[in-house]
Amino acid sequence: MSDEQGDVATRGRRRRIVIVDDDDAIVETLEEVLLAEGYDVEGYTDPLEALERLRSQALPDVIVLDCVMPFLDGPRLMETLAAEGRAVPVVLVTALSDPGFCIDPNHPDATRIINKPFDLEQLLETLDDLSSMPPVNEPGARRRARAASTQQT
Repeated sequence: MSDEQGDVATRGRRRRIVIVDDDDAIVETLEEVLLAEGYDVEGYTDPLEALERLRSQALPDVIVLDCVMPFLDGPRLMETLAAEGRAVPVVLVTALSDPGFCIDPNHPDATRIINKPFDLEQLLETLDDLSSMPPVNEPGARRRARAASTQQT
């Protein structure tokens, strides 16, 4: 399949996004916006429930994941999935003034980090960018894609 045909195939299917944030208002708002943008969306306010569902279903294209949550924080959820061979691109969102308090910005499993309150256009652009990334299980894929995205002008 040519690259052009692959791009058309990707555009032809609805991308699935999972949102995990302990703030109901954020989950509801993102579900509404992303559904309107044509995504299939699942939202969770309980990270343990989200982990259980992510273990038992086909993997989403991207997870939008709050950094600080009760019972299971975002980085631990992300690392648990990666350790189980179920890694997917992750957009970590955080209200912390310094995301480094949550996770090392160069952590291999954190595809992108966005500070709250975030601009919805920024999030939508990020999700569009991530849809063109190579599979995360390919060795070094995330680091190469992240480096390429920072070099774009």
